[in-house]
Amino acid sequence: MSNRPQTEEELQTREAIGVIRASRFVRKYAHSHKAISMVTICAIHKKIFKDAWPEIAGKYREENLKITHSEHLPPHHSEVASLMAKRDEELQSKLNALQTVEGVIHGKHSNEHALAETFEAVVRVAAWLHHAITFVHPFREGNGRTARLAANLILERYGLVGISVKIEKENKNRYRQTLAQIDIMNDVEPLISLIYDGLLERYDGVPLKYYRVKK
Repeated sequence: MSNRPQTEEELQTREAIGVIRASRFVRKYAHSHKAISMVTICAIHKKIFKDAWPEIAGKYREENLKITHSEHLPPHHSEVASLMAKRDEELQSKLNALQTVEGVIHGKHSNEHALAETFEAVVRVAAWLHHAITFVHPFREGNGRTARLAANLILERYGLVGISVKIEKENKNRYRQTLAQIDIMNDVEPLISLIYDGLLERYDGVPLKYYRVKK
């Protein structure tokens, strides 16, 4: 499947297969001990679109965009690379701050309060990364899908379960509103609540395991 799809149906099929492929990549990468960076985010995007839209797969956009049903205007395409580099620096700082997570998750004397604080710290980084991607909108297509998978990468790296954010009907409106709330008021709490709801729905007692980066 090296050529572009010829019909809308074929495009949707290839994109659906790409999301499955990217989800598997995220799960494997979370357990790989490899560092997470914006290069990883581009790799996720490439997994989604390499067969559906190979010319944009894993590459930052070279055109300006408008987001359907959103008042947010993404930055000019000429700013994307520098903005993502800055976001990468912020990401590394946030991930470094999570280095104590392993001791809390696996500590024999960890209490419920410490665990709750640890999980919240992980969810906050996942929410931050999710919004960082959707705000910059670095790719021509698939920014939302890539952002949701990137958030799952953080969750799974630090022992939680990847979630499925349902974005149809009323759930789609809620999802859009959570992102707008951050854009307008810098209020990340609704997105954090959305992620927690996803965790409550998906969590089935899977043992927690922290896949730290190997030096």
